[in-house]
Amino acid sequence: MSHSSPLWQALPSAEIDWKDDTPISRNFDDIYFNPGQGLAEARHVYLLGNDIPSRWSQSTCDRFVIGELGFGSGLNFCVTVQAWCAAPEPKPKLHFISVEGFPMNATDLDRALSHWPELNDIKHSLLARYPDAIPGTHRLAFLDGNITLDLWFGDVAWATTRWAEQDLRVDAWYLDGFAPSKNSSMWSDQVLDNIAHCSPKGCTASTFSVAGKVKTPLRERGFNIHKKTGFGRKREQLFAVKHRDSKHFKINATPWHKSSTASARPEHVAVIGAGLAGGFAAYALANRGIKVSVIDPEGIATQASGNAQGVVYCRIPKRHAPLGDFGVLAFRYATQLYRDLLSHKVLQEGVDASLCGMLHTFPRDTDSELALNVNKLPNLARIVDEHEARNISGLALSQPMLHFPQSGWIAPKPLCQALLSHPNIELIKDGFESLASTDSGLHIKCNSHNVIADCVVFAAGTGTKDLITNTLLPTKAIRGQTTQIPAINTIKSALCNEGYIAPAVGGQHCIGATFDLDDADTSPRSSSDQENLAKLDAFLAIKDRQVLGHRVAFRCTTPDYLPIVGPVPNNDAMQDLYQSLQFDGKRIIPEACPMEPGIFVLTGLGSRGLTYGPLAGELLASLLNQEPLPIANELIRALSPARFGIRQLKKRS
Repeated sequence: MSHSSPLWQALPSAEIDWKDDTPISRNFDDIYFNPGQGLAEARHVYLLGNDIPSRWSQSTCDRFVIGELGFGSGLNFCVTVQAWCAAPEPKPKLHFISVEGFPMNATDLDRALSHWPELNDIKHSLLARYPDAIPGTHRLAFLDGNITLDLWFGDVAWATTRWAEQDLRVDAWYLDGFAPSKNSSMWSDQVLDNIAHCSPKGCTASTFSVAGKVKTPLRERGFNIHKKTGFGRKREQLFAVKHRDSKHFKINATPWHKSSTASARPEHVAVIGAGLAGGFAAYALANRGIKVSVIDPEGIATQASGNAQGVVYCRIPKRHAPLGDFGVLAFRYATQLYRDLLSHKVLQEGVDASLCGMLHTFPRDTDSELALNVNKLPNLARIVDEHEARNISGLALSQPMLHFPQSGWIAPKPLCQALLSHPNIELIKDGFESLASTDSGLHIKCNSHNVIADCVVFAAGTGTKDLITNTLLPTKAIRGQTTQIPAINTIKSALCNEGYIAPAVGGQHCIGATFDLDDADTSPRSSSDQENLAKLDAFLAIKDRQVLGHRVAFRCTTPDYLPIVGPVPNNDAMQDLYQSLQFDGKRIIPEACPMEPGIFVLTGLGSRGLTYGPLAGELLASLLNQEPLPIANELIRALSPARFGIRQLKKRS
């Protein structure tokens, strides 16, 4: 992490004045919607302005993508969801992607949308998932995954550039930024270049503005411009249709994370490994209607994913860097998934999981810096004093703590069992032997089964790198021992220092875990139990040091502590294509990477499987299904399996 990288902290929130319950932006001195007529205006300008309901009825695609500039109060999203719910079947799934540089807080968003009782159900569902102003991308799922909302919290030029880098394809645009005279950055040449790149022929765009600053740049970028009847007192509004390709988007980095060969959406995927990595990958794919065969010789969660309890862990970064940025976004996505699994009774509260919150120690000399990092992010974390920490934890704590209210503990094995119980998933208890490409697909040979699939995902933890040939995956097995101790019945939340403890299950706590480098000992050790107990001394004096049990497993870690997610490169072909990087590491080579056809990997979750796994699985499924991606390019590259071969090349420069 560079000390010149920006401080990690909340985005600036929308500063709002209210006039007769109509929100007015102090940031841009403009209204969010027409007083008293916002709902009708949104329908007229954006939903009907793009002719979206009739396009749904005529669509032969399985997904309809709407891009929006300016999420604001969420009104356009709610109006679109309302229309989608009312639209007859068959209809495509809805994927709504929006950028917001000054997010409303949940209280203001609730007040803004309360004008329209007919939106209450949608509003409450949105508020239940709505994130704090955490910079980055937030994926929210609604109606069993039929509606996806990607909120990109950050600068509009940053977000739209990432969309263009990912070759996002949009069916309709809601150009709903504040007026060009109020917020010129929303209508800049860079932003409009990015929009044009993401707009295939036939893509439409609508906006309230008919100003020349909007019409002329869109026309220059391949859109036909039409004027339609405006809403209310506004005589006209703009409607645009992309009719020709615009100038090629200029890449600013070698696309070594992208595959050079296009592939069709898979109908059947084999996943090697039935732990957390394999479970999250299989679950995300199955939710998209894809048949998944999960192959593991020992069954579900028998290795590192088999510990009795784990805490959904998060560390607040000081500055922006891939490890910290991904960690916070993955934490928010994971806790949202666990809330859904608990609310739908897929996981049993207090037996399989409990989002009871987590308290974490922190160095007292960093409290002012930490307070700045988490300021205005109350649903993510906040500093609490000793008195509040005692009330939260049920323990006589003597120091301030950092409280993560949405965290808690999960039992990994029941979680894996729940994920793999999806009706689109079959479990094959067998050992993987070999993989071969055939005319009918990828042939997976096991000890006693043969499976033909369109794609294979290797998610076998520490064994993954031995199963994939001709690819550099420098993972390492790290020994970890957990310890079972008698229940301390007063504990009400999870607590973390160098170790962790959570409320007891079945009369026992699972504490841990050791981090034993270069240690292949599979046998439990008394010294490891004592180490686990000692780690809790910072906030918990355990008088009864009785050990009821212990377990040894091996985490799969990477040199940069980030997971490995994505298509598997052919290392020899990659080295040949990008060999000039060894002489000039900053050179841009415009070709995508030669990947092994149909072969993907998800591994290297380390000790953060419960935190990283859900978003890693979602990213993998989005890549395989050729959908809009749930994180920005800088994070996709940071997780790409190709990163290690590229680093190896650049080291020679």
